[in-house]
Amino acid sequence: ITLLRAIKEIKDLYNIKLILIGRGADLQKIKKFIKNNKISKLFKIFYTSNPMPYIKQADLFILTSKFEGLPNVLLESITLKKMIISSSCPTGPKEILSYGKGGLLFKVEDHKELSKKIIFFIKNKNRCKKMIDFSFKKLSRFNYKKNLNKYLNVVKKII
Repeated sequence: ITLLRAIKEIKDLYNIKLILIGRGADLQKIKKFIKNNKISKLFKIFYTSNPMPYIKQADLFILTSKFEGLPNVLLESITLKKMIISSSCPTGPKEILSYGKGGLLFKVEDHKELSKKIIFFIKNKNRCKKMIDFSFKKLSRFNYKKNLNKYLNVVKKII
């Protein structure tokens, strides 16, 4: 709903098309909001087990989570060199996006701040490209083999 409210605010200023991928508990609530606010022409909603082809085609990836563990979808989006705008929810996005150096962050459920971040992206492609490059260069810190080896070395020292 945060994303929908943000888009509703800027829909008349920019030509925006969105794809919502998922099938969570709020799906009917989302569809109702879209219908009631007459913004259905801007959205496609569906579920797929492989969102990568859609992310690959996108100009921007937006995550509006209230909380996360390790949001792999952000890592996948960085791998595809996509600009990211994410909520600064606990555990994950802030760290992955290097506290705003590698993508834009907004306060959880703050649709007005999100709409400003979307406008920033639209108007500042070169600055955003630098953020994308920064995140991509930092991606190796999430290499699971490298991190498992570090963990194994710590365990070996204890044993």
